[in-house]
Amino acid sequence: MRRQRRRAVIMLAGLMNAFLGASIGYSAGIIHLGLLEKHKKSPNLVSWAGALFTSVFCLAGPISSSVVNALSCRSAIFLGSFLSFVGFMVSSFVSRIEVVVFSYGIVAGLGQSMMYAGTILVTGFYFHDNPSVATGVVALGAGIGVAVFPMFTEFLIETYGIDGTFLLLSAVSLQVVVFTMCIGTHELENKRKESSKTLKMKVKLILQELRQIFSMGAYLQFCISIFCWSTSVNTSLLLLPQYYVSTGSTHTEAAILMSLYGITGCFSRIMTGLAASDPRVDGKLLYMGSYIILGLCTIFLPLIGNSFSGKIFYSSVLGIYSSNVWSLLTPITIEIVGVQQMPSAFGMELLIGGIGFLIGPIIGGKIQRGTGDFTLVFIISGFLYVLAGIFEMLMILTMAKSESFSNRNNMERTVEVETKLISSHVIEVKQLNDLSLRLSNDAAPRLLKNPHGSRRDTGQPSC
Repeated sequence: MRRQRRRAVIMLAGLMNAFLGASIGYSAGIIHLGLLEKHKKSPNLVSWAGALFTSVFCLAGPISSSVVNALSCRSAIFLGSFLSFVGFMVSSFVSRIEVVVFSYGIVAGLGQSMMYAGTILVTGFYFHDNPSVATGVVALGAGIGVAVFPMFTEFLIETYGIDGTFLLLSAVSLQVVVFTMCIGTHELENKRKESSKTLKMKVKLILQELRQIFSMGAYLQFCISIFCWSTSVNTSLLLLPQYYVSTGSTHTEAAILMSLYGITGCFSRIMTGLAASDPRVDGKLLYMGSYIILGLCTIFLPLIGNSFSGKIFYSSVLGIYSSNVWSLLTPITIEIVGVQQMPSAFGMELLIGGIGFLIGPIIGGKIQRGTGDFTLVFIISGFLYVLAGIFEMLMILTMAKSESFSNRNNMERTVEVETKLISSHVIEVKQLNDLSLRLSNDAAPRLLKNPHGSRRDTGQPSC
C-alpha cells in the first residue's frame, strides 16, 4: 500500500512538473510573434531564438541523461528549474536580440530539457513494469500546458509586453522546485551509481551502453522516425500561428487555435497511455498510424487552411496525432533497449529529435520567404510525417524478425540441451548394461566350479 502511494505521489509530481516546466516550449510560436514585434529588423535572429529554444530542449538530451546518470533524476530537475529561471530572467532585462538568442534559446532551453528528461526518467524508473499509463498521465501535464500556455502567454504579451512575459515565465519555471521535493531517488538509480562510482567508470558505462543500443537495428529505425517527426512538428508549431495570421486570423484567434491543439493533445496523451497499457494494443502501431494520418492531413492543409473551420480541424488533428508520441516514447524505448539502458537511449532520442527541431523551422522559414507562401512548407512537412510512420513500420518488422530469430534460437538451444540429456542418459544405460554383462561373465566360471554355490559340507554322503 505504501509503495502504491509513493508511486501515486511521483506520478502527480511529474504531472505538475511537466505542466510548469516542460510545456512553455509550446508557446514558442506566440513568443516568436512577440519577439518579431520588438525586433522587427532581425527576423532571422528571432527565428534562431525560437528554433534554439525548442531544439535545445531535445538537443541537450545527452547532457540531461548524463546529469541523471551522474547525480539523479531529482538533481537534474532542480538544475533545470534554476537554468530556466536564469534564462528567462536575463531575457527580460536585455535589449539585444543576440543576447536573447543565448539566454532564451540556449540557457532556458537547456533548463527545459533537464526538467523534462528528469521527470520522464524518474517516472520510467518507478513504473518500469507498466509505464504507459504513468507516462500518459505525466504527458497529460504537458498537454494541459499546451492548452493553457499559448493563451496565457498571449495575455502576458498584450498586458506586460515580451519583457514582462519573460520575467513572469522565469517565476513559473522556479515553481517546479516545490513539486520536485516530493520526488525521491529510485533503487535502480542507486544500483547504477554503485556500478559506476568514479567518473571514468561512468563515462565508460555510458559509451558501452551507446554502442549496445546503436547496434540494434530497431533502435536506429526508431531514431530516424523521431528525426522525421521532430523536423516536421516543430516547423508546424512555430510557423502555424504566422500562417493563421497570414490567412486572415487575428493574433488572439491564432492563440485560441494553438490552445485547441493543446486541448486535443491532452485528450490524446491520456487516451493513448490508457490504450497502450492494454496488452491487446500495440503502442508501436498507434505511433505508426498516427503519423501517416497526420502527414496526409498536413499535405492538404493549404487547401482547407483558408477557412476558420479548416484551421479548427487541422489544429485538432495536429493535437490528437502528434501529441501521443510523448505517451509512447518511454514504453517503446523500454521495449527496445530495456529499463537499465533507458536513460542513455532516451537522451540520444532527445538529441536526434532536437536536431530536427533545430533545422525544421529554419529551413521551413527560408522556403516560406523564398516562395512567398506556406504551401510547399506544409507539403514537405506532410511527407516527413508519412516517412516517420514508414520507419516505425520498418522498426516493427525488425523487432518481429528479431523476436522470431530469438525464439528460434531458444528452441534450438532447448532441443540441443534435450538431445544432450537423452544422449547422456543412453550412455549411462549402455554403461550399466556393460557393467552388468561383465559381472555376469565373471560369475559364470565360479558357478561351474561350485554348482551348489556356497552350500556347507555336512559330512553326509551325497545321493
